[in-house]
Amino acid sequence: MEWIKIKVSTTKKGLDVVADVFDKAGISSVEIEDSEEFLEILEQTKPQWDFVEESLYEEKIKACSVSGYTANNTGGNDTLNIIGEKINSLKLSDSGKIYGSLEMFISLIDEEDWAENWKKYFKPIPVGENVLICPVWEEIPEEYKSRTVFKIDPGMSFGTGTHETTRLCVCALEKHIKHDDTVLDLGSGSGILSIISLLLGAEFARAVDIDENCVRIAGENAKTNNISPEKYEVYSGNLLTDKKLIPQINGVKYNIILMNIIPDVIIPLLPLVKELLAENGVAILSGIIAKYLEDIENAVILNGLQIVEKTSENDWQCVVIDKI
Repeated sequence: MEWIKIKVSTTKKGLDVVADVFDKAGISSVEIEDSEEFLEILEQTKPQWDFVEESLYEEKIKACSVSGYTANNTGGNDTLNIIGEKINSLKLSDSGKIYGSLEMFISLIDEEDWAENWKKYFKPIPVGENVLICPVWEEIPEEYKSRTVFKIDPGMSFGTGTHETTRLCVCALEKHIKHDDTVLDLGSGSGILSIISLLLGAEFARAVDIDENCVRIAGENAKTNNISPEKYEVYSGNLLTDKKLIPQINGVKYNIILMNIIPDVIIPLLPLVKELLAENGVAILSGIIAKYLEDIENAVILNGLQIVEKTSENDWQCVVIDKI
């Protein structure tokens, strides 16, 4: 399967702005190339090197860019177009000059090549108090064998479980999950959170993502973790526009609803969350940058819900809500 790599050249000041464009288009995992970091590493390792090739040095001191991946299909091309439109708007804005050239580079990458590269760097990672996220090609370290182990073979358009927002959600899950709970994961990606909820004792989970590849990848991860097909369902579609999707997830109240997505999607879904949330159930909301936390808090109140818990890691926020 092919993937589209989207790379945007920018300046140091433009890194966060461009990364935000990717995030709002649905690509939350990005690669950042920062010239200052290169120079810091060069300075720290200078005693180990006799010289640095001049052409490489010149390239790196100028290099600041943001890169992300999306599937080479209709949905992926829509994402590409959205990013292109937003970047062009930045170019035309009054502050556009401080963000550099904002030139976009597009390339196609085969999933197998990408996956092989990941294997060099993706190692077992402890999350929360009792969960271990472990790639399928790695052995479980002896010191972590008592943990609940989630095995994953990551796909390119989804995370590996190492991002702050995922860790925050897992910590909240560990605190609130109960045996026999029913779970709904909105914006599920590779199924990390919904599958971990089943490994932690949930009786049944449904997962929904706008990317059609989620059905395949989450299904594969569920099988890898020995999740019974009767306990796990995955759907693809947009809950804000696809009327046929609502009946597929309706008809049951959920003890836990997970939304590790962007605020622009969380907020319009809150009425549905209130409708589907069981009495004494909780919804765990993450993917929230600090500057948008107030928007989330106001929307929660407007929808007759309340925040019962807030946690954070770096600039990322996670809130747990329930019915008033």
